[in-house]
Formats: sequence, C-alpha cells, structure tokens
Amino acid sequence: MAKDFYDVLGVKKGASLDEIKQAYRKLALQYHPDRNKSKEAEEKFKEINEAYAVLSNPEKRKQYDAYGPDQFNQRFSEEDIFRGFDFQNIFRNMGFDVGDQGFSGFGNIDDIFDNLFNRGSQYGQGTRGNDILARIRLSMLEAVNGATKTLTIKHIAQCDRCAGTGAEPGSKVITCPTCNGRGQVANARRTPFGVMQTITTCPTCGGSGKVPEKKCRKCGGTGRIQKDDSVEVEIPKGVDTGTRLRLRGLGDYGTSRRGDLYIDVEVEPDPRFKRKGDDLVTTIHVPFYTAILGGTIEAPTIDGSESVKISPGTQSGDTAVIKGKGVPRFNRAGVGDEIIRIQVDLPKKMTQEQEDLIRKYAETEGDSSSKKKRFWK
Repeated sequence: MAKDFYDVLGVKKGASLDEIKQAYRKLALQYHPDRNKSKEAEEKFKEINEAYAVLSNPEKRKQYDAYGPDQFNQRFSEEDIFRGFDFQNIFRNMGFDVGDQGFSGFGNIDDIFDNLFNRGSQYGQGTRGNDILARIRLSMLEAVNGATKTLTIKHIAQCDRCAGTGAEPGSKVITCPTCNGRGQVANARRTPFGVMQTITTCPTCGGSGKVPEKKCRKCGGTGRIQKDDSVEVEIPKGVDTGTRLRLRGLGDYGTSRRGDLYIDVEVEPDPRFKRKGDDLVTTIHVPFYTAILGGTIEAPTIDGSESVKISPGTQSGDTAVIKGKGVPRFNRAGVGDEIIRIQVDLPKKMTQEQEDLIRKYAETEGDSSSKKKRFWK
C-alpha cells in the first residue's frame, strides 16, 4: 500500500499551502542526509520531497486527492512527480541558504537528489535522455522581481503512437535477444596485459532490456519523436546574466527517464539602472540651488520612486543610498541597496533677476569677474 503524502508531512488533508510549507521545512531540516546520518534519513528525505512536490502543486494535488495514494502511484511515475520541480528554487523561497556551498552549509541540493533518485538495479535501467540548453532574455525588472516566462523548446519526446514502447499498437514488447534483458553487454578484448572485459549499454535495446516485436511505424521502434513544446518557467528573483537554471525532467526523453532542461539567463540593459553585484546604481539630476541649499528629490526605484534627502552643499559625484531597494540575493537571503549618484545641473539660461542674484553672491565672495557684462540673452 502506498504511503499517504499527507501523513508523510504530518498535515491534515485540508491543510493550507502555508501549513504544508511549514511542515515540509521542518522535516527537510530534520532528515537532510548531510545533517541526519541515520540509515532511514535518506529514504525519509526522499519521501517528504515526493509528498511536497505533489501537495505544493495545485494540479498534482487535485489529481492525488481524486485518485488516492494507490491509484496515483500507479498512474504517475517518479519522473512525473518531479518534472519541473526546481529544488534550488523551492529551498530558496523558503528562506534556506542554497549558495555555492549547498543547502544551509550542507551538500549541493541537486547532487543530493541525483544520488537519491537515480539509484536502482544496474541491469535493465535503460538510458537517460539528453539534457537541453535553452536561453532566455529578461528585462531588469523581471530579473530583480522574478517572472513567469513561456519558452518553446525542441526536444525528443515520447512517441504518442506507441507510448514510448517502440512497438506498433497491437504488438508486444519482448526481451532483447542481444543482452537477454540485462540492458548491458560484456565486450572482451585481448591486450598485452591479458583479456580485458568492459561492460557497455546494449546497442540493440539502448539499455532497456526490451525490444518491440513489431516496430512502431511513427517512431521506427525507438519510442521517441522530435517535438516542439511550450514550457512555463518560473524565474526566481535575483538572477543575472550568466545564471543557469535547472528544471529536472524537462529534457529529452530517454529509455529510462528524461534529461533536464538548463536555461541560461541574459538580462537586457536598463536605461535607468546598472547592476553592481546585488546593488542597483542610478544617476539623478539635481538643480544647483537644491544642491546648495538642500532639499528632497524623487529618485526612481525598480518598483516605483522614493524621496531622497539632498544635503546642503551636495557636489556632483556624491552618492546617496536607499537601503533594501537593490536586487534580492540569488541563492542567499537578503536584498542589496540602491546607490544614487548625484549629478548637479547648472542652468543654460537665466533671467536678468536670477543673474543679478548670482552676481551679488559672487561679489560677497570677492569675485570681481561678477561685474562683467551679461552673457545670457
């Protein structure tokens, strides 16, 4: 009997998403394999992540509630459950530190899950599909605040005629005669040091241990076809040009499981801001009289504007800082600042009255040039 995902997380069936997140966070800390060295920790960690991958997704949760644990597990594979599930992003959104050193100072999250979910018998596993690399361009606003984007990807998909078996509908899948269902073949060759044996994936069945009795006429027996698909991608906050995102199970279809989709991010230049690490840098123009006397001025922020105090005697090149108005730190907690560079503007034209006032000021400073003929017209 399949385990109930609600029981795994210790929540009621009608639990809210926040309650599910809180339960998951607590259990993830308790059973993280790098923190908990007990024999059952890894399996428990895998169970709670399977439960969370389903119950945190409204569509998957609806199907789970409709079918129940046993039927759901029969209908959906592990690959189906974790397809598009970004472990790094999930932990980051829960407030965990998932920087270069991994989850809260432990091992790398993707490496941990690869080890947990890719184990099994060495025979009859088949081959994993290839990874796919896509590129996406984002505005500065999307990179800072996060976004949902739709990508069209060309990939190798499961044949929809034979459901990936490679067999023409109505015919059977039989044991591979080359490897006898083992998925691997042994090759022996003689060397100066004696006979050496190597184990390789069976070239006939591609590692699955099975071959079609009659090949599917759509895919030619491979079980795979080339296809264009639209993929909805959740872009986390704080990405930058050069960031690479990983979406599990959205790559090419293989005889055992799909590869992953990697997305390289490029952020378009913004006319208002330049990015410096996690800080945003912008320039604002300040009238010379405000720079002299002080005052306030509106400065643009990534999500609107904010009043900035200008101190008396401010010079061009001086800076002001708006705390917490920069970029959310990718893979880490916290937010950068907005750094404002001041550019003091001098007037290109003045009225006679304005010019006279400036001349009087210059005279108080002992500047004889202030008595020269007016040059503004």
